[in-house]
Amino acid sequence: MSFYNWDMLPISPDRPGIVHRRIFGDEIQIQHLISEPGGTAPDLHNHPDHEEILYVQAGEWECTLGNEIRKIAPGDVVHVKKGQMHTLELKSNEPGMVLEIFHPILNTELANDKENFTIESIKNRMEFHEEPDEMNRGRPPEFV
Repeated sequence: MSFYNWDMLPISPDRPGIVHRRIFGDEIQIQHLISEPGGTAPDLHNHPDHEEILYVQAGEWECTLGNEIRKIAPGDVVHVKKGQMHTLELKSNEPGMVLEIFHPILNTELANDKENFTIESIKNRMEFHEEPDEMNRGRPPEFV
């Protein structure tokens, strides 16, 4: 079993105003999408071989799913079927967060390094200080 902490995962800047943090299982990928207001939305696209679930955690979004356009907000969940055209755009003036789940793994190249981001692996690479730093966010070593 592997344990992770979102705050300790590396941030991947993917588009202007958009970053992701990712965790990979054997056949599933989960990622935390964080958007600044005005962040660049992806073009309408599909994943022919991947199913996707979106769970809105923060912000007001506009979701296009097939021919339907809908406003979604915290607590809303969207199921994107394999091959279904979709896009998601933050519409609020505050940062937005969406949990994205893919099956099977979407970013297979990134998944090759998945063991580098477990809490144990990060703990082994970090040097802890008395003062909280950005990486451990004040967590004592026994929690990292």
